[in-house]
Amino acid sequence: MVLKILMLIFILLVFITAWYLIKSKNKGQFIIFIFSGNKKINTLFSVTSLVLILTGIIGIIILFTLPKVFNFITLIIAALAISIFSVTFMNLNE
Repeated sequence: MVLKILMLIFILLVFITAWYLIKSKNKGQFIIFIFSGNKKINTLFSVTSLVLILTGIIGIIILFTLPKVFNFITLIIAALAISIFSVTFMNLNE
């Protein structure tokens, strides 16, 4: 039961991160970076937020239908998505 609660909190954080990326893309500013005219960063934000939303949906399905061990899939996909986003964003802002 504790694992389900923790995974629900993690999935909620994944959805909040996706929402923040969409909001930042529409606003044209991410934390201190202003990128309103950069199409590459807009695409990066769109793809990452889509991957995070899909990860959250898959995570909810896994949480309620599959054994506990499969929750690692959600954790790994979300960690990879955020890591790839961070590295790509860093390289685009050089």
